[in-house]
Amino acid sequence: MSACTRCQTLLELGDLRCASCALPVPMRTTDTPAARARILRCTDCNAAVAFDANRQAPHCGFCGATMVIEQPADPIEVAAVRIPFSVSREGAEASLRGWLGKRGYFAPAALHEEAVLESLTPLCWAGWLVSAQATVAWTADSDEGARRSSWAPHAGQLPMRFDAVVVPASRGLDREECRLLTPYYDLRAAVAIDAVVAGDVPAMVESFDAQRSAARAIVQRAITATAKTRVEPAIPGRRFRNVHAACLLEGQTTDRLALPAWVLAYRYRGRPYRAIVHGQRPEVVFGSSPIDRERVAGLVLAIIGLIGLIGAFIVWLR
Repeated sequence: MSACTRCQTLLELGDLRCASCALPVPMRTTDTPAARARILRCTDCNAAVAFDANRQAPHCGFCGATMVIEQPADPIEVAAVRIPFSVSREGAEASLRGWLGKRGYFAPAALHEEAVLESLTPLCWAGWLVSAQATVAWTADSDEGARRSSWAPHAGQLPMRFDAVVVPASRGLDREECRLLTPYYDLRAAVAIDAVVAGDVPAMVESFDAQRSAARAIVQRAITATAKTRVEPAIPGRRFRNVHAACLLEGQTTDRLALPAWVLAYRYRGRPYRAIVHGQRPEVVFGSSPIDRERVAGLVLAIIGLIGLIGAFIVWLR
């Protein structure tokens, strides 16, 4: 793997320009075509999963729907490293039961006992692990130097280092689910994708369902969003608004990473629900759950009655 002669960003096979500075890349006659992965495509949730002939799986590992095999025209990225599971199947189910028993006042009282677990799927979802040096230019309005106006414009530049930024590339999990899982991963536990780890759980590894050009645009947006938060302490004044940031990246490296999570499907009185348990931290659980409508209606009626009593009391005082 070579590097850009201008900004030293690593170049990958098939790159025509540098991902950071757009410098054209000289044609290399020694390049060999990248292998094109065969992947399974779910017809319901549209998830992409690496094809494993040994498993002979005719259905989606995430939602159970029928899958079709597709042969993509462009190379599909595959993870090079992964984080092993440290939460067992029994531990994931226990975490779900504990979570169901703590859903609060509006959850059905019998939810913990009557919920029926239908599937418990270990998933290694896809993410990019990005590191880069950047020059960040920012603009914002603040109350510093506003004088007669409420706001005054400000701008500046800051050098920033981005290390091990995880950018989701999953379609088995949505963006919000990935956001809730990401902060709790110990990236130091990462191993080679085919490494054997004691206590690990065999899991289906999700393919990267984006072409390289689209992937870099996603990574750029994620780094820019992080930079936008980091520049806030540099904005003068006590209040600010309209923060904008632009990043010029140098020396960017991108690793393909598979991160563990348990996807659980359960039913309560015939209706399906889904929950996610973190693959390393069993206390991190979230998902959908039923609501007891009778309790909600009772609380609404109680509030209406209380408002009526307060109104009657005010009228009586007059």
